Amino acid sequence: MSKIPVALVTGATRGIGRAIVDKLSSKGLCCIMVGSSMESFDLMRQKPLSISQDSQWHRGLAIDLAQWPYWTKQTSFSGVHFSGTNETLHKNGKWSLLEMDNGYDLAMLVNCAGIVQASPSVLCGTEQMQRLTNVNLLSAISMCNIASRRMMRSRRHLVRAPCIINISSVLGDPNVDPMPGTSLYSASKAALAQYSRVLSAELSRAGVSVHCISPSLVPGTDMIQNLNSMARSRLEAQFDAEKSHQSPQQIAKHVWDIYASH
Repeated sequence: MSKIPVALVTGATRGIGRAIVDKLSSKGLCCIMVGSSMESFDLMRQKPLSISQDSQWHRGLAIDLAQWPYWTKQTSFSGVHFSGTNETLHKNGKWSLLEMDNGYDLAMLVNCAGIVQASPSVLCGTEQMQRLTNVNLLSAISMCNIASRRMMRSRRHLVRAPCIINISSVLGDPNVDPMPGTSLYSASKAALAQYSRVLSAELSRAGVSVHCISPSLVPGTDMIQNLNSMARSRLEAQFDAEKSHQSPQQIAKHVWDIYASH
């Protein structure tokens, strides 16, 4: 008997990540959502995800990915659990990262969490450098390792093959002209993309697929907001403005299409 699929999504409380969990929940998946703090789930309480059947639930976990590797050693995290069909109910508590009943198993990981830099590399202090690398790369790698170990076992009990999707950025593409003021961010996203390529080769025989999406211009996201006007104009000049802009919902659909194709 197949188990109910669960998706683990980082950076899930706003922007692209929120659009992804909205999409996955509307398709019937249970979602474990990682946010940086309990406060980050306040909007989720006001505007909860879709719950269409009694077996569906969602859970938000407060994990500060900037505190790598500390968070990887924690056995439980504060969070909020959402359930109920007619009226969404939520309760606070503590759970391990992949805690779920026997009828459920991990089918998907989406690494969407990311932070941007606010100044050129020469002005970035070591604390900022470490924080950015911890969130954009090292925590994503740890999530992949944790998820892949579970997926190697869960794939036998799922209708679709499990998959990992890492969200990179157009700024990590070596074919895109460099944008001054984004050196660390761009490097972290390029590293995530290359890591995904090699991880895909490592996990292919285990039945776990790995994909990497590099969104273009997504208005309203931190990456675009933090670019100065000159850098934003230079980036837009490399693309057809009408075709290059993507919405969080378009990216979420792409994520779903990848999962549904397995």
